[in-house]
Order: sequence, then C-alpha cells, then structure tokens
Amino acid sequence: MILIFDEVITGFRWSRGGAQARYGVTPDLSVLAKIVAGGLPGGAVAGRAEILDQLDADAARRAGREKIGHQGTFNANPLCAAAAVATLSRVEREDACGAAERTAGEIRDGLRRILSEESVAWAVYGEASAFHIFPNPARLPIEPMRFDPLRLGFKGLKQARDGALAQRLRLAMLENGVDIMGAPGGLVSAVHGAREVAQTLEAFRTAVRALKEEGDVA
Repeated sequence: MILIFDEVITGFRWSRGGAQARYGVTPDLSVLAKIVAGGLPGGAVAGRAEILDQLDADAARRAGREKIGHQGTFNANPLCAAAAVATLSRVEREDACGAAERTAGEIRDGLRRILSEESVAWAVYGEASAFHIFPNPARLPIEPMRFDPLRLGFKGLKQARDGALAQRLRLAMLENGVDIMGAPGGLVSAVHGAREVAQTLEAFRTAVRALKEEGDVA
C-alpha cells in the first residue's frame, strides 16, 4: 500500500512543506504542480528513494531492471528551472506562506462580519491562504459567525451549488474592481496586503447589497 498526496493546491500554500508538513503526515509520494516553477509550466513528483529510483537510469542498471519512462514536454526546461530555483529560494528564506495565510484570515473574518451585519445567511470558510463563500442555495438556517463547514460535509458544501447565483456574485464583485474564483472564493498570495483586504471587503459588501436589492439574497 502506497500513500500518495496530491499537493497541487496545498503544496507551498498550506505551509512551506505543504499539507504533509502542516498535519505531520509523510506520504510515500507527493505530486506538485506549477507552483514549483513559480507559476510557469512545471511540476514534480517527490517521495521515497526506493520508489523514485524506478525512474533513475543508473539505479535501474545496477539493479538489472528496466527503467520506467518519464517523458514530459517541459522536462529540464531551463526557464522553468530558473523560476523554480528563485521561487523555492524565496519560500525558504521568507515567511511567504504565513503572510498569505494571515491575509486570508483577515479576509475570511471580514466577509463573515459583513454577512452578519447585512443579515445574510451565507457562510465563509477555508484554511491556510484560501477562502470559500457558501451562498446557501438551500436557505439553511446559518449564522455566519458560527458556521461549521464540517457539519455540512463535502457533499453539502459542493453538491448544493447555485452556479447562477455564484456567477452573479462574481460579476457584482467585478463591477467593484475585485475578481474572485467562480466556486465562489479565492486564493491569497504573499503580495496581497491591507489595501487588497479593504478593497475585497468593500466590494463584497457592495455586491451583497446589490444582490439583496435584486432579490437574489433573502
């Protein structure tokens, strides 16, 4: 049995060492995506030496077995490799993950406060540097400041989506200068700060009020 972590989202976002370092679980293999290359095309598979040696020509020769192929369009690409060295060096030297997480926490807290002040039974949740907005399409009795996403579970949070309402929220935010992801929600980076937090919260308050006026929010 091999434990594999998909750290495409959580890698270098949940912590310097990804979710595995944050939660203290070391997988046999972990998969990382373009964050390794600073956003350029690139990725990596990390893990136990005895597994990764399957890709090593010298190790295969010594063991008298066939090497497993590892083809890739961007393998050994010098531009991506240079971006990766620069990105990983900054992550190692600076508290980029912590800075992004603190900013995301301010955004989550501010969004919840706005929902409470505007008497909107939506919710906000998320970990590390991510935030998610739950527009409550089933009109559940939600208190924004006390919402526990674990009580709804994955199906409750994801399968009851109202795509049309999420799109209207995103458009309303765009009209006020802030773009969020369509889920709806967003990911915060280390370069976001107090100005972006204030702009996001103001745009959200304005958007929520507009949706209330249009009858999209009870």
